[in-house]
Amino acid sequence: MSVSPGPEEQILIVDDDRAVRLVLAELLRAAGYSCTTAGGSLEAHRLLDERPFALLLSDVNMPDGSGLELARHVLEAHIGVAAVMVTGVDDPDIATAALELGAYGYLLKPFGSLQVEIQVANALRRRRLELESRRRRQDLERRVDEQTSLLRHSNEETIRRFSFAIEMRNRETGDHVTRVGERCARLAEALGWSRDRCEALRLASLLHDVGKIAIPDRILLKPGPLSLDERHEMQTHTTIGHSILSDSSSPLLALAAEIALHHHERFDGLGYPHGLCGRDIPMDARIVSVVDVFDALTTDRAYRDAYSPEGAAAVMRADRGRQFDAEVLDAFLEILAALPDVRHGAAHSRDAVAPAVGRGTSAHAV
Repeated sequence: MSVSPGPEEQILIVDDDRAVRLVLAELLRAAGYSCTTAGGSLEAHRLLDERPFALLLSDVNMPDGSGLELARHVLEAHIGVAAVMVTGVDDPDIATAALELGAYGYLLKPFGSLQVEIQVANALRRRRLELESRRRRQDLERRVDEQTSLLRHSNEETIRRFSFAIEMRNRETGDHVTRVGERCARLAEALGWSRDRCEALRLASLLHDVGKIAIPDRILLKPGPLSLDERHEMQTHTTIGHSILSDSSSPLLALAAEIALHHHERFDGLGYPHGLCGRDIPMDARIVSVVDVFDALTTDRAYRDAYSPEGAAAVMRADRGRQFDAEVLDAFLEILAALPDVRHGAAHSRDAVAPAVGRGTSAHAV
């Protein structure tokens, strides 16, 4: 039988009978294969660790270890190696066991040269097909990962530019949405969220104030306290943002819509737009609420100077369990000092006697 083995198709022949090893090696070398022989399981393990093989051709019963166990190890630890078992015992149970563990063939002694070549050629052909299938699958997975990464970066770029466009209407806030996104992800990580979930929150939170695009400049940029009517109009940015982002097939935009709607709810039920309380407020919105307020307090505004991080923390701590979920606030305060972009020593530090956030008349203060 004429075969054209590839240069990588090295065969390891394992049998405790020297004569059998030599016969098999001579047959296969004549067919164009490169062969290495081993007198038992222990020697085979050593050779397998030293060099690559395409095929294990092993006796089943050997003094220093079962050929089936050797084949099991090879198929589990040496990906891409095929196995064909050889035995002098015509036992259906042994044949079944060999095939069940993944062997590609089964030779019964005494065997003819054509039988050996056919078994080896079929095993190696099947190995080539499986390796090619694995390569194609890996290539497909790589391309899918690349496209997913490109799409993710594209989505992030779109979201970021959209959020920046909104912020340009309120130049005082600077990089507010970027800071909120990064800090929300850090806080979610501290709360035990998975990496993917933290990343989704980081991106979705960039759009928490998207509804402000519809708020008139006379309200959004007003330097003093808002009137009652102006406060009510400002509060509509939550429902407007939800309307802009909802009804999308994108899970990321669905998350952003939820955050836009609920990030001004209060844990005590006195927030807006729906007056939700406690754990009825989605967890992602509770996280954004804490981070959003902290960033607003530590940023200079036309109507007030910035709090120091310590002063802002004191103000927020006074509303623990009322405006803010205590668990979320505590976790945020624990990681506060480690946040790389926290502005320590802001221009005007304030202390805990300052009015609690959300209790004054200037609803647009945060």
